[in-house]
This record gives sequence, C-alpha cells and structure tokens, in this order.
Amino acid sequence: MVKYIELTNKFQTKVILSNIGASIYDIKTKDKFGNVESILYTTKNKDDFLIDGSYLGKTIGRTGGRIANNRFVLNGKEYIINSKDPNGLHGGIDGFGYKEFTYLKNETNEYKEVKFSCISKDLESGYPGNLYLDITYRLYNDINKLIVLYEAISDKDTLLNISNHSYFNLSGNAKNNILEQKLFIDADKMERIENLLPQEIVNCSDIYSFNKMHKIGDHIFDPEIINNTNGYDFPYIFNNNKNDYKIILKDDVSKRQMKIKTSYPVVVVYTCNYVGDIVMNNNKKMEPYYAICLECMYYPNAINSEFLDKKYDVLKKDTKYKESIEFSFEVDND
Repeated sequence: MVKYIELTNKFQTKVILSNIGASIYDIKTKDKFGNVESILYTTKNKDDFLIDGSYLGKTIGRTGGRIANNRFVLNGKEYIINSKDPNGLHGGIDGFGYKEFTYLKNETNEYKEVKFSCISKDLESGYPGNLYLDITYRLYNDINKLIVLYEAISDKDTLLNISNHSYFNLSGNAKNNILEQKLFIDADKMERIENLLPQEIVNCSDIYSFNKMHKIGDHIFDPEIINNTNGYDFPYIFNNNKNDYKIILKDDVSKRQMKIKTSYPVVVVYTCNYVGDIVMNNNKKMEPYYAICLECMYYPNAINSEFLDKKYDVLKKDTKYKESIEFSFEVDND
C-alpha cells in the first residue's frame, strides 16, 4: 500500500516522503519573501511519481549508478544484474527505487524522523546475500536541516552503494530552469566518463570544475560535455580536507541556498539532461536542465574499475554499512 508521510519544522520546511522507494516526493522551503515552495522537480500528480522512470527522489541501489555490462565478479564468482539498462542502472529491475518499504515514525524534542526498512533477498536483481536495510530521514526542529542515514548488513559478501536521487531546483516550484543557479563542489578531481561509464580519475578542467562557485549554465553547452552526456553527468571526488560543506547550491533570485555534508567520497552530478512525458510540478512536461541531482555515494562501478585500488562498493558479510547525507536549507540575504 502506498503511503505518504509529512515532516515539518518551525521554519515551515516540509518534507514529504513515500514508502515506495523510501523516497522523497517533495521538499518545501521558504524564499527571501517567506513564500514556501517546492525545491524539487517532482511530478504534479503523486500517482505519476510512483511510475516515472527517472528515479525522482528515489533511493537508488543496491548499487547507484551503472554497473558495466550488467556483470561483476565477486570472490571469483560472476553475477549478472537483471536490468533493462545495458549497464545495470540503479540496481536493476528489483532495485530499491520502486520497492515497498515498511516504516516507523518517531518524534523527539530535537527532531522528527521516519525509518524505512526492507529486506532484499539473496540474488534479488542478481546481487548476492540477504540484505537488511534501514533508511532514516530526520528533520530537525531548531536547525533547518534534513539528515538521511543509511544502515545495512548482509549475510554474504555483496555490492552496496546507496544514494538518493532527488532532482533539486531552488527557484521554487521549478518556475525557472537551473542554468542560472550557482554550484560549489569541493572537488579538484573527477572521473572521466565515456559511454556513461567511468574510465579514469582526472583533474577537473575549467568546463567541469565547480571548486569556485559559478552558474551551472556557464559551461554546460560546451561541445565536449554536450556531445558526451548532453549535460553534466559526472562523478566528482571530494577533496580530503576539513571543509564542513562539500556542496553548495544557490539561487540568487529566491535567495535559497542548500548546503550538503556527507560521509561519502563522491557526488554524481546530473543535470536532468533529457525530456519526459510526465507533467511536473511546474505544470509542464519534464524538460532538460530543470533540475540537478546531487547523488552522494561511493565511486560508481568501482567493482569493475581497474584504475581504482579500493573496491568501495563491496560490503563484506556481517559488516555494518553506515553512511549519511545532510542537507541544510538557508535563505542568503547577503
């Protein structure tokens, strides 16, 4: 049964969650005038949210991103991912994105939270191990932030690389595209992408770098980007420093600002590069560059990436998986 659960705090921030995909249907925050509007690009109709194939707001996994050729070898055994995509997109056909989760609500003086849980059975979508997964969304009362906590354990060695696939647009109800919105990413390096798969680690050149905040649209139409991925669709590797916030997204018109902390080493930046047929919350069908996904995760396709020494996406039997993503919402009146 489909359920929607709302969390609100004293800042009038509202987070609407769904048990399908342990997902975020919508987030609403204030702008500089006090208008409370959506900061996501989401469907106008909740029924469409359940069937849209763009993973709007969904939990992606067992492995977010792509697994090359739908295959990987673990402990000498080959596993084949059951996927409609040639490269095992977001966990395959039985991935978390459209799975029904159970949930429990909890409230304290400090926060309101929802914990979603599911069991992914051994060889579901081809992944080994019975996996026990909890995803907690925690909205704080006196600090305007939302924390997403991922915890899991498996009874066999397996792959696990979980993130959230929300489509952000700080203009409010997606009234404008994201090309004028500004982005900062604390990353000097990225993975070079070819045929949508990582090939090697490289330094961010000017057209890719966001280490100095600038407009998303400044370089997005450079032929090197457009001819490759039709917009940004790249993994950025966070610098190993003590910067609190690894990502900042800002809209100079509404003055909304979102800052992100995470325990993950990478963010995949995707700028909604293609069209869709479903009507979105701006009363128009999905258009390119009307949102940005900031998918904090491990290196995508690490298991098949020979240039990586560490296979970040391998979860050992009976070892606890524990990662987090924190979103802070502000109005910047400077």
